[in-house]
Amino acid sequence: MTRACSWICSALLSLTGLWAQTLQVSPAPVAFRMAATGPNAPPHKLTVSTASATPVKWTAAAGADAPWISVSPASGTASASSPAAVSVSLVGWRAQAQKPGTYDGTVTFSAPGSSPVAVKVTWTVVARRPDPVFSYLSGPKNCTNPGGYPDPAVCTVPDEKPPGNFTPPAVGGSFTDADFGGIVRVLTGPGVYHTYSNNNPLSANNKYLMTFTAKGVFDVVDVARAKVVFADVKANQDFVWDSYNDSVYYYPEGAAWIKHDLAKKKESKVVDYSRGGFHFTVIKRGGTTATSKDNWVSFFAPAEQHLCTLDLNTVTTYCADYSKIPGPPLRSVDYVLDSKGVDKTSGKRYVIIIAGGASAFYSVNVAGGRLDLEYRSPEDPESSGNHDGVCDPGEKCLNPSHSDTMEDASGTQYLVYDGFTESPCEVSLATYQLNKGLAMALPVELGGGRRKVMSLWRCPFPNAHGGTDEHIGCAKNAPFCVVSTVSPIQHPYEPTLRFPHASEVLVMRGNGDEIRRLVETRSVRFAEDGEAAYWSEPRAAISNDGSLVVFDSNYGNVNSVRVNLVETGFGNPAAATGAKQ
Repeated sequence: MTRACSWICSALLSLTGLWAQTLQVSPAPVAFRMAATGPNAPPHKLTVSTASATPVKWTAAAGADAPWISVSPASGTASASSPAAVSVSLVGWRAQAQKPGTYDGTVTFSAPGSSPVAVKVTWTVVARRPDPVFSYLSGPKNCTNPGGYPDPAVCTVPDEKPPGNFTPPAVGGSFTDADFGGIVRVLTGPGVYHTYSNNNPLSANNKYLMTFTAKGVFDVVDVARAKVVFADVKANQDFVWDSYNDSVYYYPEGAAWIKHDLAKKKESKVVDYSRGGFHFTVIKRGGTTATSKDNWVSFFAPAEQHLCTLDLNTVTTYCADYSKIPGPPLRSVDYVLDSKGVDKTSGKRYVIIIAGGASAFYSVNVAGGRLDLEYRSPEDPESSGNHDGVCDPGEKCLNPSHSDTMEDASGTQYLVYDGFTESPCEVSLATYQLNKGLAMALPVELGGGRRKVMSLWRCPFPNAHGGTDEHIGCAKNAPFCVVSTVSPIQHPYEPTLRFPHASEVLVMRGNGDEIRRLVETRSVRFAEDGEAAYWSEPRAAISNDGSLVVFDSNYGNVNSVRVNLVETGFGNPAAATGAKQ
């Protein structure tokens, strides 16, 4: 009996030890979905566990038929009290080159004394929407494709200064861009700038242009005559043109909105928010963005942490306390945006507040007389967080720098800006559909709202000496946006660095349907200009109807910025450019 018991007990103990070491891997199976060429699908986090009280050594390996699977770490230990965390991801360079289709693979987890655990991995690559059509007024000339771009992305500029000898025409004169055929007309002499790229400096019907000098004086230029017609007007960088009347613009002063009528030579106070139940100390816009197509304008009160939008038609204000947004507080508010109108699908008018590290999206509740929070900016798909779409504390949020809103031909509202991705490593022009909510950051091919339109530049691209930069501006009344780019800061004796889409003005038609490369700006940021080097960035802006683009250029000369105009070829801007009198 003793021998039998000893044998049976020994067998039971052996079975118990085998059971104790049995590996468990969860969650399983694993599924990846991504659009062709990237960004890559985020990794999956798996847990390796066992009922054993002592650490069990395990290994993991992808099948030989699935070289696109990466496992990290590939070995470790796990016990009942200390499970192991494993990341299963796609091999970056393979993922970006993979053709559309569905692919199957396996990751096998093994441990001594335990049966192996096979985790099925499915990878679906969805075909990307077609690239935009690239168009030019003429050309392109002097351009080549360095590989990996749908257009001849790298261009040289004849007689580019420095160190060339290009001289712009006098005020009112024109020249034809040698690369893309845009006809550039010079509107001002040197030392004059236009207001911001998406704070459209052109009035409602392209009659006037708001400018300011290096001394901070605001002048209104008659576009057709290239002549200052209203000198030293009261305005600031937060000004906005009326959406209908060429003679009217608005600007905040203290806590009030001021209406300025050029024709009547009269100013009046629209709303004073230091009174009437608001008690705001000061209101701001961040120096960017215009009114909506139907005359709504947003602003914020930093001291009281309120975001508002004003319907200038009825002089009705809708506000929200942005300090009450769930999650970390919005700090260092940069600027605010209005959607161009009411979204056709959702029936909502959106107001966006952009702050340091995060953003928030609201809609106008007309019946309730307030702004309703729709969502905080979603989690960046390439963040190292939990990839649930919600930007939790410590996660990287989707957060634009230079951006604007656009309405396409169907009435859908978008946020438009150039975003950086790691896989592939590039800066690309993209649109983000506002009515998609937290899914706005996911590729449209996967049911989200982000459409990658084009690659501006891919790694490696210059990051030293101020790096690259770009600005976005979108038309109010037509589905067009303008993008302008710059090269790194340099000295007057150095040639300008040429890289994909450097120092260009491009216009996007629709939601990425067409890209028209208009002109090379010939503007250079010089170290000798100090902080003023920023104002040599073209900061291109587009007219309400999408027919005209305004941009700044110093034409390769230190401290010589002037304002320029170019027709896009979309629409009929002749009456506004001086071609017909």
